[in-house]
Amino acid sequence: MTEQLRYVLDQSESRLNDEAIWTPIASLTFEQLEDRSRRVANGLHAHGVGPGQAFGILATNCVEWPELVLGNVRAHTRYVPLNWHLTAGEIAELLIDSGSRLLIVGGEQSLVGREAAEIAGGIDVIELGDRYEAWLADQSDEPLPDGPLGTPLLYTGGTTGRSKGVTRSDMNVPASKFATLAARFGSNLHMPAEGRGMLCTPAYHGLGFGVIQGTLGQRHSLSILPRFDPVNTLRMIEDRSITATAMVPTQFVRLLKLDDDVRASYDVSSIEWVMHTAAPCPRWAKEAMIEWFGPTIVELYGSSEGSGPVVCTSEEWLAHPGTVGKASPVLTLSIVGDDGDDLPAGEIGTVYVKRHDGTPEYHGDAEKTRSIQLPDGRFTVGDIGWLDDDGFLYLADRRTDLILRGGVNIYPAEIEATLSQHPSVADVAVFGIPDAELSQSVKAVVELAPGATFDADELLAYAGEHLARFKLPQSIDVVDALPREESGKLKKRLLRDPYWADIDKNTGGAAT
Repeated sequence: MTEQLRYVLDQSESRLNDEAIWTPIASLTFEQLEDRSRRVANGLHAHGVGPGQAFGILATNCVEWPELVLGNVRAHTRYVPLNWHLTAGEIAELLIDSGSRLLIVGGEQSLVGREAAEIAGGIDVIELGDRYEAWLADQSDEPLPDGPLGTPLLYTGGTTGRSKGVTRSDMNVPASKFATLAARFGSNLHMPAEGRGMLCTPAYHGLGFGVIQGTLGQRHSLSILPRFDPVNTLRMIEDRSITATAMVPTQFVRLLKLDDDVRASYDVSSIEWVMHTAAPCPRWAKEAMIEWFGPTIVELYGSSEGSGPVVCTSEEWLAHPGTVGKASPVLTLSIVGDDGDDLPAGEIGTVYVKRHDGTPEYHGDAEKTRSIQLPDGRFTVGDIGWLDDDGFLYLADRRTDLILRGGVNIYPAEIEATLSQHPSVADVAVFGIPDAELSQSVKAVVELAPGATFDADELLAYAGEHLARFKLPQSIDVVDALPREESGKLKKRLLRDPYWADIDKNTGGAAT
């Protein structure tokens, strides 16, 4: 007889009444979380979302996210986490591409969600709140039989083009193994066993799923911050005695640019582990966070496609400044030149990954899947970097962001890291634009810190103290806000593409 899956988390009976999930407006015990996730699973099946089929979640961070994740695990289905910044048309495209049959929406996202469902056609909508609670109450709390683990269908951020759904082989295990898989994820990232976790990044991002599965798998309770705010984040760390959390580098920068007296007024001594990922972290910010939080900072390099985990502890980073870490046991890294040959340590090329558990696939796009692979199964997400003699990986930039100026490679991430340290700069993007003489010139776009004034000469003089002259921006623009997702990913193409639009029309796109 197939095992009935009553609990997907590895909790002792004595902890079932302990707090599992906390938000400023609601909380759940572990028993309630398990019960509600069983009802979600039964509700999905009753709604026609069967094993292997998809449903969408369009909601800001809230108490329901973990039960929806665990309900998906139990139902052997595939949830599609949707970025609530998208338009109805963009959401509809993802619903259609994933074959979603149901959309669960938060109250703030109800209008755009319903519009997207109408565009996609044939999709039911359940709004969190009274309708969702009534739906749950109508479902059985009986556990479903064990079966293939329900997983997220993660869509890439679309920072370089249209989003693509990714399926990975590393989650091909029974649902009853979820706790083991989640605990292994946390352990591989050096997350302490047990504690009090905090989610302060969007739950719709892959990092959000990682925090939910990692903390609950490691027997943490989880506090959920509705949206990131630097002061509220510090307040939660102190008030809730948070021991573990994950952030993106832009959050580090926003925390570090708080006034010194504000930072000093909050006690962060409870923190034992802070993971960061999703974007390059400026060296100055990494050093400052380690000095402030202690050697608790752990870097994760990876992607929705599974190019990680590449992991780096604070101690490893201090011994190898600038590295993003070493490959975990589930994969092997290599650096490949433009001619397709492997490069020795110290030489820059394209980063390729060989997963020992299989190669990722883009949902419904075999051609795109083949385009990122070598014949031996190694794949790339387009990052450029090098390995040192000890196997530590260093990133230079993304292939699509590389600036070619007069035959010289310029890496925007290096320039961005320098400019971001200036007190007047809240955020910065650097990219190449057409140059009739040298092919490309360096353009910087900055978002000013509150109360700051723009002085291009001062910024260039500051950058010139740290960078070679040929790397300096030829022009700097100011915008109210850079087009970043809440996950920290910068949609640089939105800034860069207008400069290349006429070139692309005249050359068929060859110039980029």
